[in-house]
Amino acid sequence: MAQRKQTQRKRPTGTKRKQKNEHTFLKLIGIALLAVLVVAAILAFTQKDAPLVKSIKERFTFTRTETTRATIAQTDSLEYVIIPDGMQEEIAEYAGYRVSFNPDYRIPNYVVYELTREETKGTVSRSDDFSEDRNVRNCPDESAYRHSGYDRGHMAPAADMKWSEEAMSESFYMTNMCPQAKALNRGAWKDLEEKARDWAQRDSAIVIVAGPLMDERPQRLESGVAVPDGFFKVILSPYTTPARGIAFVYKNEGGQKRMEQQAVTIDHVEEITGFDFFSTLPDDIEVQIEKNCNFNEWNN
Repeated sequence: MAQRKQTQRKRPTGTKRKQKNEHTFLKLIGIALLAVLVVAAILAFTQKDAPLVKSIKERFTFTRTETTRATIAQTDSLEYVIIPDGMQEEIAEYAGYRVSFNPDYRIPNYVVYELTREETKGTVSRSDDFSEDRNVRNCPDESAYRHSGYDRGHMAPAADMKWSEEAMSESFYMTNMCPQAKALNRGAWKDLEEKARDWAQRDSAIVIVAGPLMDERPQRLESGVAVPDGFFKVILSPYTTPARGIAFVYKNEGGQKRMEQQAVTIDHVEEITGFDFFSTLPDDIEVQIEKNCNFNEWNN
């Protein structure tokens, strides 16, 4: 049987051993540098939106107690809305919302408020105590819509104010009302309000701006209250990653049951109203949020 030839591995000489060690050292450095680059790339990818969210959370905070809502400096607030020059307004601040009231039209230009997950769990009963708001000029009283065929339609819905008796009662100020077609108020508009509460529960908090869409020469009730042609609702979810926004436009009439068909960009609402929403956001975030309208994304 042939014997297997045995070979001995020669140990490297001093020079060769040194060269081998240097080569190994360089390979280790290369591997380490590659690992650092890979980790940096992964972090950059997974945290690409983190600075945006962080900047929103640091700059825009909301504080509220049972009986009072902290006044937020307009220039630092997501609830700050810029309206066109010359539009009449009187600002009133309440426990649950801020209203820009138009004393000529006798209805709000808009209402704005933050709705948190905890607030949607409130248990305060609906008060139905409609009343004149004496904090602004020319507010109608609770009888101003009587026999008009229109509902006293909430812009900030009472069901969003169940977290506080004060907020609930103040939501029935006539500064928060617009003449709204019964079929809209009790149908598609109500459905949208309920959907917004679902989103607030999911996203921890949202900012809502709602108001009328006005003709240049609007129809008026006998009380002088102007009747809107339609309504808008703008919604911002600032604490998702990335932050996102959506808007809706409804005619002041019934039907319009498919919510996704009423969805529009925030840019579109700004175009038809002349308002500027969320202007205190960093410009790049504001542009991205206001140009997109993805109803399916909001429902995932």
